Amino acid sequence: MSEKERIESVIKSLGLTARQFAAEIRVQPGTISNMMAGRNNPSLDVMKRIMERYPTLNPEWLIAGRGVMWRTVPGEQAGLFDQLPPDPKDKNTPRAAKQEEPQTPAAPPKQISRIVVYYTDNTFEEFYTNRQ
Repeated sequence: MSEKERIESVIKSLGLTARQFAAEIRVQPGTISNMMAGRNNPSLDVMKRIMERYPTLNPEWLIAGRGVMWRTVPGEQAGLFDQLPPDPKDKNTPRAAKQEEPQTPAAPPKQISRIVVYYTDNTFEEFYTNRQ
């Protein structure tokens, strides 16, 4: 599997379009388009941006095609929901999934963007994260 095919696999597993993926890793959409069309190979900068954006993506798999696509990040202090795989039925809303047993994630964890707390007096509060 070529680097281009591995990047296509990442995009597909994330459920994103090439344009959305470009926005996620903060590159121009044309950069991804040219890679997918076979006009350019991914640059070191693009590969670094992918690995920075998706820390559970296995760099050895991305670069050399060895191992599994997704892994847990050893030695990194994980947040409460950082290691949870995304809900495959939910494409838009970040949601924490209860894990019954340890699993290798099939996709990177979603990030929490908003928490809503409902009170018994029918009021609520919303909390937003500053994470990107």
